[in-house]
Amino acid sequence: MTFFLLRRALLSIPTLFGVLVVVFLLLYVAPGDPVQAMVGERADAATIERLRAELRLDDPLPSQFAHYASGILTGDLGRSYITNRPIVTDIAERFPRTLQLAGAAMLLATLLGVSIGALAAVRPHGWFDRVALATTYLGISFPVYWIGLLLILFFAVTLRWFPASGYGRLEFLVLPALALGSRSIAYLARVTRSSMLEVLGADFVRTARAKGLAERTVVVRHALRNALMPVVTVIGLDFGAYLTGSILTETIFSWPGIGRYVVMAISRRDLPAVQGTVLFLSVVFVLVNLLTDLAYGRIDPRARRA
Repeated sequence: MTFFLLRRALLSIPTLFGVLVVVFLLLYVAPGDPVQAMVGERADAATIERLRAELRLDDPLPSQFAHYASGILTGDLGRSYITNRPIVTDIAERFPRTLQLAGAAMLLATLLGVSIGALAAVRPHGWFDRVALATTYLGISFPVYWIGLLLILFFAVTLRWFPASGYGRLEFLVLPALALGSRSIAYLARVTRSSMLEVLGADFVRTARAKGLAERTVVVRHALRNALMPVVTVIGLDFGAYLTGSILTETIFSWPGIGRYVVMAISRRDLPAVQGTVLFLSVVFVLVNLLTDLAYGRIDPRARRA
């Protein structure tokens, strides 16, 4: 298992290098002059030339890339044009909030999705199974921003149970976590149901029942555990997507996380902030995938032997 994780980590290096190159070239692909966007339209030519020299924008392209890559290796992602602070500081301030939102959404999605899928598989084609399938179809089909607006309209405006937006106490977390995790709840329920139906028909499950084990023990300790491999894959991918792509949810609910920071940087043409954030989120996604591979070995001993 250690060799497998080490091999996956080494294979991630070319991916991260490719992301580094793409992020660096983003400065030259984006229309407009970043220095002009930084100083405004009324800046004089001398100020613009001085800033271009300080930012090394007049150097040859390979020299600029070498300087940028050396800064990345030392943990220097640059300085934001808008906040005038190191981008590492901005990310360190906002990423824990995104992690909090993603963790709450994934916890909610895992508990509800796996429970619904397991209960639907125990009694297939029953009333609960039919209702669960119909509900999961709707959950997968509806976009996050539409569900978020519905949650605000119903729970915040009509019932006044939760605040519509903002950051603070626990009640501020409920609606954005539910909106962000809604699609995962539906998808995890369907994956769990499909995997459970396959496992419940296996020989070892029939043997466990023939030994006289309680149905709850058969379902939870034998069937559910062996049905979790595809579920763990979905959880790992969705959690990585939550950490790197909760932009719509954070914007709708005014959640001050890293997704909203990216939106602000794009709208104000703060290209160093966009570059540093995209590179950081790429590393996070790779690490989440490695942790998912590690979870395989914890759940299924066959993965460790392989």
